Amino acid sequence: MSIEKPEIEAITFDAAGTLIHLAEPVGVSYSRVAERHGIFSKPEELDKAFRKVWKQTPLPFDDAAPRDPNERVWWKRIVRSVFLESGATLPGEDTFSEFFDDLYEHFESPGTWLVDPAAKSVLEKAGKKYRLAVLSNFDARLRRILRDLELLDQFEAVVLSCETGASKPDPKMFERVAGELGLPAQSILHVGDDPRCDGEGSMQAGFRHFRVGKTGKPLLKLIDELSLA
Repeated sequence: MSIEKPEIEAITFDAAGTLIHLAEPVGVSYSRVAERHGIFSKPEELDKAFRKVWKQTPLPFDDAAPRDPNERVWWKRIVRSVFLESGATLPGEDTFSEFFDDLYEHFESPGTWLVDPAAKSVLEKAGKKYRLAVLSNFDARLRRILRDLELLDQFEAVVLSCETGASKPDPKMFERVAGELGLPAQSILHVGDDPRCDGEGSMQAGFRHFRVGKTGKPLLKLIDELSLA
């Protein structure tokens, strides 16, 4: 789909899987941190279990999800389910809670996330012509992650599901960022990798969409799509 530049005034970006990526597979991180607390499971088993549990678990603010007080509680339930699915024997609640706290902090630590090789170039070039924002289902840790990766200052707004009380593809997420930017939906292009959360969500909200990742194009192609080369 060609993009008509006059219609676009702002670009919103998904975060994980679009601008940033994990430095190592989830199972490797889970296994290494768990071992420090006497919990043992093979990384490949944890990877397999994570994919299964993630697919089966509604997002935190989905109508089908339990009403957790915050996303940290949601993540703790995810992690417990992943280890049980992998066949691991879990310790008592106190030890498990200590492990989870350690794991939760790990995924906010420097070095855990890497910037997509094309991200800084894309943001620099796009930022000269368009207003930029982040629109993500990530939790509140994202701001620190983006700051550590020297990306945060590129964005005029950061809209997160935990602060909106909704998760993409819920239209509330898209309406929130459009409201913060003070722009009509049709003037915003959303860039993301998830076919449902980013693709279906943006189109239903009236945004334009540019899909990246395994089911889309490389992020660098956004420069050509917008004629920014």
